[in-house]
Order: sequence, then C-alpha cells, then structure tokens
Amino acid sequence: MIFLSHILNDKTPVYGNHGSLLLNRIKRIENGDSSNNTELSFHSHFGTHVDAPYHFDPKGQTLENYPASFWRCNNPYLIDYKASVEEIIGLEQIGVLLNTVPYDCDFLLLRTGFENYRRPGLDSKYIYHGPGLSPEVGLWLREYRQLKMIGFDFISLTSYANRELGRRAHTAFLAKQEKHGAGNPVLIVEDMHLSELNKLPKTIWVIPIRFEKADGSPVTVIVESE
Repeated sequence: MIFLSHILNDKTPVYGNHGSLLLNRIKRIENGDSSNNTELSFHSHFGTHVDAPYHFDPKGQTLENYPASFWRCNNPYLIDYKASVEEIIGLEQIGVLLNTVPYDCDFLLLRTGFENYRRPGLDSKYIYHGPGLSPEVGLWLREYRQLKMIGFDFISLTSYANRELGRRAHTAFLAKQEKHGAGNPVLIVEDMHLSELNKLPKTIWVIPIRFEKADGSPVTVIVESE
C-alpha cells in the first residue's frame, strides 16, 4: 500500500499562492506541558484535496453527504500524458487515451509529470504555470463513462493562466448539467502524488475531512495493489 497524497506542511504550494498552513504547537512536552498538541489552520482546498459539486454549484452535493462506500474506488485506471506549461488538455490531446478508459472505471488518474515542479525553486511554475483540463473533457466523461472521481498531479483543474476557462471546466465536471445524457458529477482530486505509482492499483481509498457544508477538503489517498 502507498499514499497518493502529499504530506501537509508550511511549504505546501497553493493555487495562486493564496493561503497557507498555519501550524501552531500549542503544547510541548519539552516545555513542561503534559502533552504535545498542535493547532492547524488551512482552507478547504489545500494540498491534495477533493472538490465537491457544491464548490461550483450552489445546489450541489456537499462532501459529508456522500456515503462511506463512495470513497472506495474498485475500478481505477491510469493515463500517462506528458503535459506542457500552461497547456489546456482537451479531447484533441487525450481523446484517444480517454477511449481506452473502461466504461465502469470509477477513478481516473491522469499523470502528466508536472509533479516534478512541486519543490522549492520550481514551485512557482507548479503554482502559476500548470496545465488545466478543458470543459469538454468533463462533459465527455460524464456522458460516456461512469466515473466518481478524476485525479491528477498538477495543482488544479484550472490553469492559473486560463482562469475563466478553468471555472467553466470546474462547472462541467461538478455542476448539474441540463444536456441530455450528462451523468453524475465527477469529483476532482487535485495536487496528487503519482510519481511513485508503478502499476495500476486494485483499489483506491480517498478519505476527506468531513465537516458541515463541505465544498472541498484535504484528503488522504491510499492505494491497495494486488
């Protein structure tokens, strides 16, 4: 078993560089306290995290209302596609790869290699110049596949250089669609750790922090292989 989520710390890159982890050691045994205790403060879209439909749909479902069984994915699939800086990944780029995704896939992983920039000295490229997904990819997946989630190794579905398009893409994946044939929303797991994934996993668990009216949440993602 391995983790597909990053450890949170005060160096965690954040989309647009907005916000950070505040980590306060409020009790320390070494200072004479009876225990070690830590106070954490961060926003709901921090580190490896999942976007709920409510994030872009005021009537969309919130995370705490999904049953526990939802967070276990038994039919994951991995696509490798090397993305370039600020690239908008659309059907023209990965349509052929999407056609290889099994119909009953419940968690699609997209590995682009952009995780290589998620480190000090290169993280500005990760934060500001990452790729994004087009709205058409979300609509296609909802119509032709049965996904519960999509996850990838860049900071956000929205490329910071193409924010308006990214908002439309989030809506395409998460919000209710009037289009005939559109399936359920596809939840988005952003900023994943995929570089150590050597083979297609058997099962993926995505464990969010559950709080009331959750539009998103940091997640721990665990892979179980054969």
